[in-house]
Amino acid sequence: MEARLLNRLAADGRVIFTTADARAALDDRGQDINKLLYHLTRKRWLLRLEKSKYMLLPLEAGVEGLYTVHEFVIAAHLVAPYAIAYASALSFHGLSDLLPHAVLVATTRRKARVVVEQLGLCFRFVTVAPHKFFGTQIAIIEDQPVRITTPSKTLVDGLDHTNLCGGVIELAKGLKRYASEDPDWAQLTADARRLGNGTVFKRLGYLAQVLGLETGKWTECWRTEISPGETLLDPRYGYRGSYDSGWNLRLNVEEEELLEWQWQ
Repeated sequence: MEARLLNRLAADGRVIFTTADARAALDDRGQDINKLLYHLTRKRWLLRLEKSKYMLLPLEAGVEGLYTVHEFVIAAHLVAPYAIAYASALSFHGLSDLLPHAVLVATTRRKARVVVEQLGLCFRFVTVAPHKFFGTQIAIIEDQPVRITTPSKTLVDGLDHTNLCGGVIELAKGLKRYASEDPDWAQLTADARRLGNGTVFKRLGYLAQVLGLETGKWTECWRTEISPGETLLDPRYGYRGSYDSGWNLRLNVEEEELLEWQWQ
């Protein structure tokens, strides 16, 4: 029965599967599927990712089960809807060199983080309002489709929550790289408007100004979109620094710090 299950899962290409998938593969309601999966896990044929979700280990994994698929492929099976986002997407798109400790996944559901100790992986799920869940694309990773936020949506998400992208300095790097490769300012602006947070335009406009980006008409367009009231450039550093009345920003990160990485 164990061999039958493994063969059917492999034949169907189910590297990651649920208890329900296993039951359907056997088409045997009388079988104690939980007991079967438990024994296969003990024998290192399967790796339990979380409750009712498993990963199929191939022969080359050996008795220690030293094998894994790409972490984004695993994340795609842990929650629905989902999108690889924030620092993870920023790194994927080459907009940051930062390697986040956890895979960051945006979803409209509440879900606790998942830690797979055997693989040294942690998955952090960021719950977003339904109107903020948009701007995704499909990337093929290890022959598997994975949903990830687009470069423009990744940047506006980061400007919305700088702490989830490594801070405003990482976003300055990302914006500079985005601007150097045929930037779509119209799409970025549309994404920021749809997100519905005027703070995004404050940080976007200020960073574009400091970085000396050629944004044409868009800088003044962003200025008309900013929200009233004072906002911290980077919430992690608290209330300090000078105030920029043009962008309603408390500049708690010095301009030299924002640009220092360019000369390293």
